[in-house]
Amino acid sequence: MESLGRFNPEIQTIYLCQSMPSSGGQFGRFLLTGLFNTLNGYAAVILLQFITGMPLISNLVGYLFSGVVGYFAHSLFTFRTKASSLGAFRYAVVLGFSYLINLLVLQVLLQHLPPIHAQAIAVTVFTISCYVGQSRITFRR
Repeated sequence: MESLGRFNPEIQTIYLCQSMPSSGGQFGRFLLTGLFNTLNGYAAVILLQFITGMPLISNLVGYLFSGVVGYFAHSLFTFRTKASSLGAFRYAVVLGFSYLINLLVLQVLLQHLPPIHAQAIAVTVFTISCYVGQSRITFRR
């Protein structure tokens, strides 16, 4: 498998992430999984918008799809736990709570910073909040 990884960046990334120690590399796996899921969700939104011509419905369905994929990806890859309905519920609650914190931070920062800077800080707060919640509530062992 190592020799295949020299020629295929996807295999290199998977091999690198699998070789990370479970505690020290967990946040790195969280970020990689989040990046993959964000791109996956965005692609779903754009594809649905192209097919349906309805941006709001496409956004909603794309985010729901991304949430489902994100739960299983984080369950299997990031936190290496077994998926369950209780875990999926906790995942949704943490995601919703993190999103509300993101909106609150964004609202406050927009009064003081240009939107691009406010968004960057808000998404950072969302990522940290989401990681803490997912690691301590959803995927705790």
